[in-house]
Amino acid sequence: MRDLVELVGLLDKTKLKGSGILKWIIEPDSKMEQLYLAIAEKRVQSDEDGAELFGNEGSNGTSLTSIKSKLKERLLDSFFLLHFKEANFTSRQKAFFECYKKWATIMTLLSRNAKVIGIDQLERLLKHTVHFEFTELTLDILRVLRLQYSIVDGDIKKYDLVKVQCEEYEGIWMMENKAEKYYSELMVQFTNSKSTQVEVVEQARVCFKELEPYMEQCKSFKLHMFGRLVQMMIYNGENDYVNTAKLCEEAIRFFDQKNYDSGLPLQVFYYNLIVCYLQLREFEKGQAVINRCGYYFEEGSFNWFKLQELFFLLAMHSGHYEEAYWLYEKVVNYPRFEDRAVQITEMWKIYQAYLFFLIKIGKIPSGIVSGKISKFKITKFLNEIPLFSKDKRGMNISILIVQILHALADKNYDQTTDRIDGIEKYCSRYLRDNDTYRSNCFIKMLLQIPLASFHREAVARKTDRYQKMLDSMPLEAARQAHEIEIIPYEVLWDITVSALDLKIYKIKSRPTTG
Repeated sequence: MRDLVELVGLLDKTKLKGSGILKWIIEPDSKMEQLYLAIAEKRVQSDEDGAELFGNEGSNGTSLTSIKSKLKERLLDSFFLLHFKEANFTSRQKAFFECYKKWATIMTLLSRNAKVIGIDQLERLLKHTVHFEFTELTLDILRVLRLQYSIVDGDIKKYDLVKVQCEEYEGIWMMENKAEKYYSELMVQFTNSKSTQVEVVEQARVCFKELEPYMEQCKSFKLHMFGRLVQMMIYNGENDYVNTAKLCEEAIRFFDQKNYDSGLPLQVFYYNLIVCYLQLREFEKGQAVINRCGYYFEEGSFNWFKLQELFFLLAMHSGHYEEAYWLYEKVVNYPRFEDRAVQITEMWKIYQAYLFFLIKIGKIPSGIVSGKISKFKITKFLNEIPLFSKDKRGMNISILIVQILHALADKNYDQTTDRIDGIEKYCSRYLRDNDTYRSNCFIKMLLQIPLASFHREAVARKTDRYQKMLDSMPLEAARQAHEIEIIPYEVLWDITVSALDLKIYKIKSRPTTG
């Protein structure tokens, strides 16, 4: 049912019913129409919902399977009748849909021997695909024309011209394909982890060394998008925010100079530029870029949600905690938020945990709190983040820290001690490399709290050397993913210590942490 739900959701955005096309695609009052409307209205989201919709008649599975199959075929067949020209699409996105629709039409005409109109339309289409740099489609068109001019027309002049174009675009396609392949091979190793992977950085260096000469000789859209992304992986992997910012600024200038709206690459490089300003503590620049680049992010898209994450982190890093709270409310109450990619939903659950900690200690007024966050439970939270809980040197660090923060805020010192016992082993196992240096320092500071009997002044004395170690590695110089420190550790430590009492709490003796 998931594929059908996705398809109906996409077609529903095109106002299929309002355009009057629906009645020509699906017979009115049929079971297919019942299922379509139920999915569009979100009354049916699973096979169980579908069986319930049709009662006993559909409960045997056979009838429902048949209805689903027929509805899917009808909707797919109707795809080319629709116009995907949403206002927030860039000119290149709109051209992409239109060019491929025309390509399908033309190839159907040619297969039916409508050569005159087919070739005429193909020559017209070629001008558009060249302008928008659709290399693969351009090459397909040139191959068809090469056959037409040689075998059918015998037009040597046209054939020679197309032959040269074919060879040129074959070369461009090979360069683009190599850049895309390298980026895919590198990126698959990063997708579900926030931890730095030195070996991938070294691979990226080798790949970019091969791609760089191509990029110097060819200015194609796809080559430069993937080539620059490979280059950015080198700097990102080392958390070199200064050079990443320069690269992003250069890429934005490159794609801004195109004769069309570039869309996706501008989203990517604007996003990473904001990350750089976040890490470099240049908050005003980051906020200005966010305000400027909103046009390129379709509301509700995956990339739009990632942009909201940066909004949130900018607010948290600059101490605008109430603003971060209202942004959280906006995001988690977005329609069908729970159906978004797990990387999105889990990240906002982690943000929820940090916000609720700030509410507990009075950094966010409890009077403004409502909705989902008011029902936060730490035990439930830990069961709702299976993906990032496995990211041992990435986001799981943030998860472990916030558990301790909540126990401290509740002044549940026995529970705090138990959790710190567990985190000490974790620290020795996973946080020994330079790319987790700051996290290692901060967690060791947390480990001292029970040893100092939860006394504010004693904790400050006992953690002095670890705080100096933390200060020696500022956030912008650290080799770690920018998402890990939801609140910069220096600030978070001050908040944590200030929440302690000037009172000693005796606990069972524990081995001294070195």
